[in-house]
Amino acid sequence: MVQLDIRNQSAHNELQSFNDNHTFLCIHSLARARKYNNDQLTDLTEMKATNPEAFLNEVTNVIQNIRRIESQIRTKKYKSDDELASWELNLTRAKIKHEIIKLLLT
Repeated sequence: MVQLDIRNQSAHNELQSFNDNHTFLCIHSLARARKYNNDQLTDLTEMKATNPEAFLNEVTNVIQNIRRIESQIRTKKYKSDDELASWELNLTRAKIKHEIIKLLLT
């Protein structure tokens, strides 16, 4: 219940900020995720247009990072629960980036 109340308060603060200033604070998890997706899409689109070679290297790096992180999680190479949570967050971000790259390539 407490976590739900905190989430509701941060959502209210986000909406209040948007009503007042027409910008989000990016403190709520949904707003933060949306901002990350938009930033990645902008960066990768610009990279594809200006430097295709670097874009292709980025594609390869993202795929290798996903494999590496999944392998480390699967073989339990983490030392603590915090490190595992960090790896899972990095894996989520890499998968989001991979989805954006697939979208740009189609």
